[in-house]
Amino acid sequence: MNEAARDLAYAIPWRTSGVRIGAHRSYLSGSSGLFRDIVPLTSFPDPRRIAIRASLSDPFERLLVRRAEQPSSIDVVVLVDVSASMAFEGRCNKISVAADLAEALAICAGRTGDTFALLPFDSTLRRDLVLWKTLSRAAQLDAVERLRHATTERKGAEGIAEAGGAIAGSRKLVFIISDFLWPESVAQAAADALAFHDVVPIEIRDSLELEDLPSWGLLNLRDLESGGHRLVAMRPSLKAQWLTLRSERRARITRVLDANSREMFTVRNSVDWMQLTAYLLYGAA
Repeated sequence: MNEAARDLAYAIPWRTSGVRIGAHRSYLSGSSGLFRDIVPLTSFPDPRRIAIRASLSDPFERLLVRRAEQPSSIDVVVLVDVSASMAFEGRCNKISVAADLAEALAICAGRTGDTFALLPFDSTLRRDLVLWKTLSRAAQLDAVERLRHATTERKGAEGIAEAGGAIAGSRKLVFIISDFLWPESVAQAAADALAFHDVVPIEIRDSLELEDLPSWGLLNLRDLESGGHRLVAMRPSLKAQWLTLRSERRARITRVLDANSREMFTVRNSVDWMQLTAYLLYGAA
């Protein structure tokens, strides 16, 4: 793996209520962490944190203590599309890129004390590839390797709704890795199923699918979802029409997802790890 991928980092703009100590801001109070406030000893009985100056100046002559914000951990979940369209290989291998992203996120989660789960899907949740939340580094690496060699034969991405149902509960940081060549109905189902979570869509785009096609010539095209073949006489007007339709379709999908998630990040052929880190930390794509 690229060394830059190992330095990947993420941040959340919300406070967690997780009880396990971690690296994120939380609603919990403790004796260590960022200073939160000063309260009476009866409210937070930790005499080690007595605020002497504040206690001496308290008009009610109460013993006051300093209370800190206890940093907590979160659950990180990576949902990976392994439907037939992800089998396309031109300028990149989409599944390999998805596996690299999942591995980098697993490393980052381990570094910050967060749990990591991997839920691949196509028309259903791929339970043969699923890794439920764990802190085990060995289990995470094994799941990533199984993803890297996964079969991508079944069409459809409706399984994302099943995956969303499987992770219901406390708020999680959820990454969706896909080419997003979905019907609008699938995008809406994903948005509904994951509405409670902090969702980060990451699009993998292979430029040879459409952008880098020649403007003239005979092309033998295959639809990976349906398995159909078609001989096409490519010309500039047809290519422009395809690009327009693809752009409009993507705009519809992102409009649905953006209503309940962060702005989509696009990986074009290969991952720019520094740009991805900036996006995850500061929202700058």
